Amino acid sequence: MATIFIGKEFKYNKYLQNYIFSKYSTSKIYFFDSVEFHIDKFFDEKELLIIVNEKLYSTISKIIATLNNDSLELKDGYLIPTKTILYEKNSFLVQKNKTLMNIIKITDFIPNILLQNQIYTIHLFNYDTQTSDIFIKPIFESFKIPYVIYENEGGWCEIKFEKYNKNLLKQLKGFIPHMIFEDNIFNYLKSKLEQNNQKITFAESCTGGLIASYITKLAGSSNIFDGSVISYANSIKSKWLGVDERVLERFGAVSEETVQQMLLGILEISESDYAIAVSGIAGPSGGSKIKPVGTVFIGVGDKNGKFKVERLQLNGDREQVQYQTMMNSIRLFIKFFNFL
Repeated sequence: MATIFIGKEFKYNKYLQNYIFSKYSTSKIYFFDSVEFHIDKFFDEKELLIIVNEKLYSTISKIIATLNNDSLELKDGYLIPTKTILYEKNSFLVQKNKTLMNIIKITDFIPNILLQNQIYTIHLFNYDTQTSDIFIKPIFESFKIPYVIYENEGGWCEIKFEKYNKNLLKQLKGFIPHMIFEDNIFNYLKSKLEQNNQKITFAESCTGGLIASYITKLAGSSNIFDGSVISYANSIKSKWLGVDERVLERFGAVSEETVQQMLLGILEISESDYAIAVSGIAGPSGGSKIKPVGTVFIGVGDKNGKFKVERLQLNGDREQVQYQTMMNSIRLFIKFFNFL
């Protein structure tokens, strides 16, 4: 399996890359600025996922059709090869010899990947990608199972592969004792809290309820989650969470001091065992020299008075900063409270 990104912007778009890798297990990754490469060289792959920007989409569709002795036709408002096996908006599946190809056009949303394969995920919190690869490469190679390893938006490593093997996992656990074998890290967090009959809550500012949204997507989340506070305005931070107005005036809403008081406040009103609090400047405006856009403070705490707050400097657009804030807060929580 291989994934090809066609378009200059994709090479630096880690948000898109990580999203694609979370949905599709690929063993080879290629980047091209334009369509000036020989796509037929990839026809020895079993599966080929092609990510292309809107400008180059028509060209790559014509090339695929020509190589397949095919032509294009208009279906539901956009051109696809007549021999298309399956299609949705901006995503179609075709076959050339033994190669299944899924061409996806990226505009203002990410279409569905039509290639079907079961993806398994391992999360590693204690090692960087280079160190992790040193541990896992010999094991995966001995079982002849391809994998992809990358650092996700939260700063921990994810390993993606598509062939389950219990002996592989047994060997990996022997080398890496703190690995998490779970596709959805939020589901893992929910399971760990359920085991101990504990609950968690959030005090969110710049993420606007994103963390709570991801938790409540899970069935049975009410077992570990009663509610949270979206304290966007300073007045709400003060009135609802008890953040001292003098702290807000002296240090600002985006500060270690404010986030720590947000944690104290949400733990008091929720009576939860644990809490996560975040405040930051998601952009595109609102930054300063001292606190530029992307400045975020994340904090975790428990009812016993144990706390930790981190300052982050994140890159990307508003949505990317919000997502990275959420994921980093999960990383901090899992590592600080040793939920491994």
